[in-house]
Amino acid sequence: MNETKNKRKEHIKTALIIFLALLLVLTFFSNTIQNFSLPIVAAQYAGYGTITEAVRCSGMVTANQDYEIFAEGNRTVESVAVKAGDKVREGDVLFVLEGADSGEAVEQAEMALQDAELNYRKALLTAVPDYAAQNQEIANAREDLQDAITALNKAKNSGGISRSEYEKALSTVTDHTNKLAVLTGYQNALESGDYSALSQDYAELRTRKEALDTAAAESNSAQTAYDAIMSGITVDSAAQQAQIASLERTAAELELAYKRAKEDYDASGGDITLKRAMEDAETAMRYAQDDVTKAKETLTQIQEQEQKAELAKQNLLEKQEPLQLAQAAFDAELTKAKTALNNSIGEHTAAIETANRTITAYESQGAADIASLEEQVKMKERSLQSMLISLEATKKNDSLSQQMNSLDLQGQQTAIARMRKELDELKESSGTLTVTTKHDGIVTMVNFATGDSVMDGEMLALINLTDSGFTAQCVVTANQAKKVSVGTQADVTNGYGWGVKAHVTDIRTDTQNPTGADKILTFEVSGDVTVGQTLSFSIPCSSASYDCVVPTSAIMEDNEGKFVMVVTAKSTPLGNRYYANRVGVEVLAADEISSAVSGDILSSDFVITTSEKPLKNGMQIRMED
Repeated sequence: MNETKNKRKEHIKTALIIFLALLLVLTFFSNTIQNFSLPIVAAQYAGYGTITEAVRCSGMVTANQDYEIFAEGNRTVESVAVKAGDKVREGDVLFVLEGADSGEAVEQAEMALQDAELNYRKALLTAVPDYAAQNQEIANAREDLQDAITALNKAKNSGGISRSEYEKALSTVTDHTNKLAVLTGYQNALESGDYSALSQDYAELRTRKEALDTAAAESNSAQTAYDAIMSGITVDSAAQQAQIASLERTAAELELAYKRAKEDYDASGGDITLKRAMEDAETAMRYAQDDVTKAKETLTQIQEQEQKAELAKQNLLEKQEPLQLAQAAFDAELTKAKTALNNSIGEHTAAIETANRTITAYESQGAADIASLEEQVKMKERSLQSMLISLEATKKNDSLSQQMNSLDLQGQQTAIARMRKELDELKESSGTLTVTTKHDGIVTMVNFATGDSVMDGEMLALINLTDSGFTAQCVVTANQAKKVSVGTQADVTNGYGWGVKAHVTDIRTDTQNPTGADKILTFEVSGDVTVGQTLSFSIPCSSASYDCVVPTSAIMEDNEGKFVMVVTAKSTPLGNRYYANRVGVEVLAADEISSAVSGDILSSDFVITTSEKPLKNGMQIRMED
């Protein structure tokens, strides 16, 4: 029994020794065991350094200029020769567009335009109001009044007309009467159209008359030719075509009858009656076919005559315009000659009348009294005033008529311009239209496919003009934009193999950003690039030295701002323990590798650059071996 107790005590003693030994081991190696559960970090010392800043961004390449192709007229797409992304060169076909057949409409529009232009030219030939006769009457009336006043004054002052004045008046009557006879002969020649008797002063009128006669002869010749052709056309082509259609139906019916008669005869085995019926049907068919052939020949002759008639009509219209111009020039020159002649006749007539009044007054002055002379002055004053009032009323009416004619001419001009535009649009819309590009570039948009209907003015396609150069845009912050200036060369970090170069051409506010805090940088790009390619830009800025520089990878950011994790060490009996502490910083400058910072950080601080686990402030860490 004692032996059993001793064994039990040995077991307890052994267990106690093992426990104490294990406790001692765990106590001495607790730090090592704990380290296996701590996050491993890498760190380096902050220190003095130089930072060369660079603004980095990316943007898509676009052409400097786009070329829009628009449809002209309402058409249907017959074929599409390109697709988005295709490279095209000047003159390449893009689309083939169909147009409506508007030949008849074009012909009608041309005829309507010719009629409108002819009516307008006729309206231009309206005679200009001529007041020469009224002015001459007024001038004569003024002279008569002045003569009456002079006679009255002489009668009052000297009692009569002198002998010398009387004799001078007789000579004046003789001289002006002879000249008036010559002018009257000229006037009769103008009225009769015999211009051979006119003096050299009317050479221009004779020239105008010769030009008018020539134009009239040519117009009459063209009219005669046109009338001769039209008289030979008794049936128009449309009626002849209808006749041909009727004859063709009859021929077809007779041909069918012949085939049936032949089938009957062939089936009869040689029946003589059916044979005769077949021969009669064949003869009738041949006659009908001959009628069709002759009718078609007649149609060809009619169409040739109609074409000749159209050419003759066009020639007639062309001859009528010079005739109208020659007529207008002759009428103007004739009016001018008549006016000058009438003025001369009026002057000589007035001189004769004045001289006769002097003669009459001299011969009758012995019986004339002051009262009658005063009454004559009053009557002539009233007559002159009536003439002046009548002329003013006539001028007002003529002015109103001229204004109305001017409005009519303006309306005709507007209508002619509209008709010309409509005719041009009809001509453009008829037939097939091939749409080509006028520039080299890349097709970026094709808006229609084969069979689609296109309205006038719609954009068919959009082409980037590669010859105009390339640009790219990217968005940066306002602080980054402050470090960049226009003209700065930028490095294209993903275009080394293409020889791509870029420089900043514009800096402006990003209007699509509601806060307005961002800026848009525009680059001019050259080299081997294509539209739609994305380029990465690095724009070098200023270079400076700083007291505290850390790796850019060490800088982190949370809701409180940017910070770094700094390693702090604590000494323990079992060795040093390391902790990660948060230190807030402000980034002063940065490049691709390092950043200059300021804040509660020293250049001697050991800054964590990487960690295998997320770190918290005050967390114990294990340094990388």
